[in-house]
This record gives sequence, C-alpha cells and structure tokens, in this order.
Amino acid sequence: MCYKATSWDKTRRVAVIRKVQRFETDQLQFEQDGFLDLLWQYEAMVTSEAWEAIDVWRFYNQRCCMENYIKEAKRGFSIHRIPTDDFAANEMDLLIKLFAYNLFERFKQDCCEPVHRPFTIQRFRREFFECAGVLVRHGRQFILKMAEHFSNRYIWLRIERKIILLD
Repeated sequence: MCYKATSWDKTRRVAVIRKVQRFETDQLQFEQDGFLDLLWQYEAMVTSEAWEAIDVWRFYNQRCCMENYIKEAKRGFSIHRIPTDDFAANEMDLLIKLFAYNLFERFKQDCCEPVHRPFTIQRFRREFFECAGVLVRHGRQFILKMAEHFSNRYIWLRIERKIILLD
C-alpha cells in the first residue's frame, strides 16, 4: 500500500501486517459470537524496500523501538550532552550514563510491578521521587520517612521490600 502524508514530499510504501491477538479466554467462543474482527491486531511500517510485507515485518520487528530507547536515554540520562573536549572523558561519561540506563531497566524488571515497567525514567521520577520526605538517622540506620499524603506510598514500600530481598 502507498501513502503520502501531508507533511511528506513524496509517496511512501506502507507494509501492513494483520495478526491474531491471543486471549486467555476461549477464543472459539469469540468466533462463534461474531467478534472475530476484534481479534485482529494491525502493525504498519513505512519502508523504502520492495519486499513482501511479511519480510519487512520480520526484518524490522522490534528494531523500530530503538529510536524510543535513544530518546529516553537523551531525555532521562542526558547522553546528548558532551561535558568536555577530551574524548576519553566523554567516552567514560557516556558509558556511565548508559550503565545507569541499563541499571534502571534492570531495576524495573526485578523490583517494579508489571504496570510500572513501561514507565520512562521521567515518569518514574515524577511518580515516585517527587515527594516530600525526610531522611532520618536513628542509631546506625537511615530511615526515609515519606509524607503521609504520598499517593504511591504503598507501591514504593513494596518496591523497597523487593530491593531488600535481592540480596
């Protein structure tokens, strides 16, 4: 299929793939009730290749997300900022930022609920770190006391317990 958006200067080829969605319930019941059209999931990819649509999908599948990962690393970890004129120092700065990004992704997989795993670092900071609190030292321990009105307080405490269990 060919398509020309109003902002494009030329027509481009769009490969469209239709896949059947999988559900936990009895899929045969959906088909008998006439809901078969609701079972389809569509994906469209703009390409300059003259391949069959399925070949385009196989080649580009999951690669399209790379731009989103780079955008998150730029916005959340400032990988686009070059701090010095020294190449080795800039390389080390970038490696530390990418390590922090990968550590955050691993943290989400190991410690966060499934509903919070797609959060970007900006959203995670907004939901969990932008909260009034006091760091108190009692004995030889530090205790974080969060504000009572913190809406994600119990979610944060569950995440904290999962972190403790990582030992």
